Amino acid sequence: MRQRAALVCAAIAFVNGAIWAVITPPVQVPDEIAHIGYVQYVAERGGLPEGPGPGRGVYSAELAGAAGGVPWTIEGRPIWHPRIGREVRRGLDDASRRPDATGGTAASNPPLYYALEAVPHRLARSANLFDRVFVMRLFSALLAAVTVALTFLFIREVLPGTRWAAPVGALAVAFQPMFGFMSGGVNNDNLLYAFGAALIYLAARILRRGLTLPLGVALGLVAVAGMLTKTSFVGLLPGAGVAVLVAIWRAAPADRRRALVAAGVAGAVPIALFAGWLAISEVVFGRGTETTTAGYTSEAVTSRTSLRGHVSYVWQAFLPALPGMQRFPALGEAYPLWDSFFQGFVGRFGWWRFGFPSWVHWLALYLYLGVLVLAGAALFRARKALRGRWPELVTYLLIAGGYLVLVEVAAYRYQVLSGLPFEQTRYLLALLPFYGLLVAVAARAGGRRWGAALGAFLVTLAMGHSLFAMLRVMSHYYA
Repeated sequence: MRQRAALVCAAIAFVNGAIWAVITPPVQVPDEIAHIGYVQYVAERGGLPEGPGPGRGVYSAELAGAAGGVPWTIEGRPIWHPRIGREVRRGLDDASRRPDATGGTAASNPPLYYALEAVPHRLARSANLFDRVFVMRLFSALLAAVTVALTFLFIREVLPGTRWAAPVGALAVAFQPMFGFMSGGVNNDNLLYAFGAALIYLAARILRRGLTLPLGVALGLVAVAGMLTKTSFVGLLPGAGVAVLVAIWRAAPADRRRALVAAGVAGAVPIALFAGWLAISEVVFGRGTETTTAGYTSEAVTSRTSLRGHVSYVWQAFLPALPGMQRFPALGEAYPLWDSFFQGFVGRFGWWRFGFPSWVHWLALYLYLGVLVLAGAALFRARKALRGRWPELVTYLLIAGGYLVLVEVAAYRYQVLSGLPFEQTRYLLALLPFYGLLVAVAARAGGRRWGAALGAFLVTLAMGHSLFAMLRVMSHYYA
């Protein structure tokens, strides 16, 4: 019965992502053209792109023609004309699909998402580019379904005594507007969300049931798959490592040796496989370390950063600057926690260019504060039962905190190189299972009598939020 509920939640997430794929015009999801270029390179050339460089074009003639033919810019509003649309489609019929030795700015990313997206790209080979992009977007919507299903399993693991908690939290995630918007586009973040949810679920299962060899193997495989999706996945691994250590500490003496073996496997699998990938990437595909690690080890950045700068930037992303701290032009007067992360969570679409008016952000703040108060009340009521579960809470905080710190480290390094802001809510959606858990815990404040009804109300609010976000996007592009 519960498995059926998980499938229903996943199906809703897929349909929601498919709707976003329909209403969002091509290349209007952040960096979508670069990700499409990477997929096209893999599908058409059977290799991995080297990255931009002298004498190398950025995209295929087909993709460049499609991007140049859409009747709007990143910041502008569309100018629709049927004749222009017909001319663009005719021009794509004769344009070359074979790209040069680059996949655009996404070329520094690991290849797993693009290798998977190359399959729908090839299956729809006879269609024009816009139709192939739609098919690739549907694959991203399928990944959203996987993310929601794993969120369901995570919440069920954490709150096994409340049958309705998992559907409430999973549906709150399914209808989250930025998640839906991203799941309707071609972007490797979508696979990152799925593997992030998988790792968080496995951490919960290890904490609740103990560390076994199958769980150790699964954790290791998810870790390496996440690293092969996006390098920022590494931010989740320290917290997952703490979950393994807690499981070893909790294990009975008779089971401790088995837990240690499983922990060794969980660590050895990603290290061995990722090291093998680094070697193959350099020897077979000619991709240097900077390309393979998405620029995290770039000497051009490392030579201009410092430990003090990292600490100052991460601190100021969430808290006011302390006396003597270095100031950063990319932050300016902005407060990323509010201006980027929270407002983006409420909804900021296109290439991060438009969203809701200011009053909606304040209304959302009051609503989310209400959710936090409800969750706090539920935790206070269950304080006796929680006393023995504090290692779980600490582990989840470390998973989330480690990832947030890594995102801000990347933001600091990016602003040192470019002087531009980096923060966007989409980078945080790998932590979505925790958001689903928060909503589920808040609903439990209603107790046995009103909890399910309160959960249904919160899901209804999420559905309304998603609907108005869709209408906002449609009004921007089509009104």
